[in-house]
Amino acid sequence: MTRSKVTLATLQGLRDSLAAYPWRDEELSELVDPRFGIITGFDDLLSELESLREVDLGETPPAQGVSVKRRPR
Repeated sequence: MTRSKVTLATLQGLRDSLAAYPWRDEELSELVDPRFGIITGFDDLLSELESLREVDLGETPPAQGVSVKRRPR
């Protein structure tokens, strides 16, 4: 299944349906078509996440099995 492009109408519908936070249309427009260069567009982010999801990790163990050396404070 291919994902359709995120539109302002889609995000407005989510905002109105979930009503968890009063996002302004200007803020939602910035997610659809970023003009200020501060954030990545939501559609670009979803595409990047999809690319990562498709990477075959093979025999990579879960992250909890990876030990990390901590630097002394």
